[in-house]
Amino acid sequence: MNLVNIGLSGLNANRVALDVTAQNVSNVNTPGYTRQQAMMATVGGVKDNNLDPGAGVEVTNIRRVTDQFLVKQMWSTNSNASYASHYTTNMSQMENTLGADGFSISSGLDSLYAALHDATSKPESIPLRQQIRNEAEAISRRFNTLNQALYSQHKDMHDQRNAAVANANTLLVNIADINKQIAESSGTGGNPAQLLDKRDELINQLSELIEIKTSDQHDGTTQVTLVSGQPLVIGGEYGTIRAVPRDDDSYLAQMEVDFDKQTFAVTSALGGSLGAINDYQNEVLKPYMVALDDMAAGLADMFNGELAKGIDLNGQPGQALFRYDPEHPASSLDITTITPEQLALSGDGNPGNSDVLANLIRLSNRPVSVGRFGNVSINDAFTAIVGETAIKGRQAESDYQAKTAMSEQAVAARDNIAAVNSDEEASNLMTFSNAHNANMKVISTANNLFDTVLQLF
Repeated sequence: MNLVNIGLSGLNANRVALDVTAQNVSNVNTPGYTRQQAMMATVGGVKDNNLDPGAGVEVTNIRRVTDQFLVKQMWSTNSNASYASHYTTNMSQMENTLGADGFSISSGLDSLYAALHDATSKPESIPLRQQIRNEAEAISRRFNTLNQALYSQHKDMHDQRNAAVANANTLLVNIADINKQIAESSGTGGNPAQLLDKRDELINQLSELIEIKTSDQHDGTTQVTLVSGQPLVIGGEYGTIRAVPRDDDSYLAQMEVDFDKQTFAVTSALGGSLGAINDYQNEVLKPYMVALDDMAAGLADMFNGELAKGIDLNGQPGQALFRYDPEHPASSLDITTITPEQLALSGDGNPGNSDVLANLIRLSNRPVSVGRFGNVSINDAFTAIVGETAIKGRQAESDYQAKTAMSEQAVAARDNIAAVNSDEEASNLMTFSNAHNANMKVISTANNLFDTVLQLF
């Protein structure tokens, strides 16, 4: 009987719909899950019979409810938020470092020049001369410890980049593998919804590390490239991201992508956490380390130059107070074995004459060449570094707040379409349950009619 067949089609279709709804409800808290929907269509009847109402209903496919535009927006804003988060964290660490009393070059200079001022009252005084030597050693230690702090952060950035690159390469392998599985599933008529969710989640994780572009292909695979165009994943093939140490500094890196026996240099911004690491090292950390070296060398050269013009208490020519390795001035800055008596504070050897001492005091305002800060006094250079860090830190924090808000909005927009709504699924359960039971009634009615007909004979 056609009535039975129609009832059975409705029974089967609504059972599939209930299964889909149950799958949605069970994954309501699964990260990255995209809700599904059973798509139904009527089954046509006999073409040449105008009294045939049709042959029931069928589930044509199970639709994955998503909007790829919103998904790609989520990936893009995720990259920006990740970049801002890492850059802000690094700037905050720099600000805390420069703000620590033990790392303040300005405080060390103030103490050194204060000791020089004190010595003007009695230039021949051994205790006052010893104080000059002590403060010179103290400022050397400040340069050493601050340089070590910056160097440690520099190495940490290097380690973080290597870890991020390794993570990104693992994700590329997994995305390519999922691409293969999706192509196979689509080719055999399977439902690749779970694979698509898994791939979207992997790409989302990749977008935290680097900014990417994606392109959906006809076979269901997704092509992944850097924003600048270098290929990362094409179908089941994947590339390898490499951080090649630079010749001038092994903790800095030139980024490259190896794909299909070709090597592509990455010269543009990477975005994501990797981009934040590279930009912070090149724009902030390394320039500050160079500036610190220039300040250390400048201080030593100025003091040694003035002392060389004087005569010490023993009547001997002036000796150097500071020494350093020209390759690494800030980390190696130290005082020589000079004694208080050997400080040549007089230009003519007269213990009461302090003309060289006066010249040393005037060095506080003498400009030296300090990296990108130009010709400025050492104190002004350090003040400029601290001030620039504070400004960059505020800008980074503001950018972080804005980018995080945009990322949250993008996630909310995606979830509004694709995430499971418990209330909606509860309503669907009732709807499909009622439809399922109604079709059972149809089948029961058909059986009753059939039994009635049999009783006529």
